Amino acid sequence: MCGTDMRSFRKEDVVGKTVIETSGAVKGKVKDVVFDLGGGVTFLVQGADGKESQVGLSKVTGISEHVVVRGEPAGAPSTGPWASCRFCGSQMPAEERWCPSCGRSQT
Repeated sequence: MCGTDMRSFRKEDVVGKTVIETSGAVKGKVKDVVFDLGGGVTFLVQGADGKESQVGLSKVTGISEHVVVRGEPAGAPSTGPWASCRFCGSQMPAEERWCPSCGRSQT
């Protein structure tokens, strides 16, 4: 990680990490970091099937031992029950296995 800023990362910090949705579903591994001249940043993710996809930086909720991303919406937002992350204390839906704020496993 860059310096002491926990929100700044180098390419080397994320390439090779497993990308996991907050629900626990594994999307694949970060293969590369892609940017465009408009300022957009995405992670190039290679799935277990070998197919590549891009995950926008705006979907990334945390980077720790894994890159944690918000999953595709499955319906209405959770109305509870709620839990607190055991590491950062952020409120999150109790069914989430990965904290959307700090990216750490809750299991």
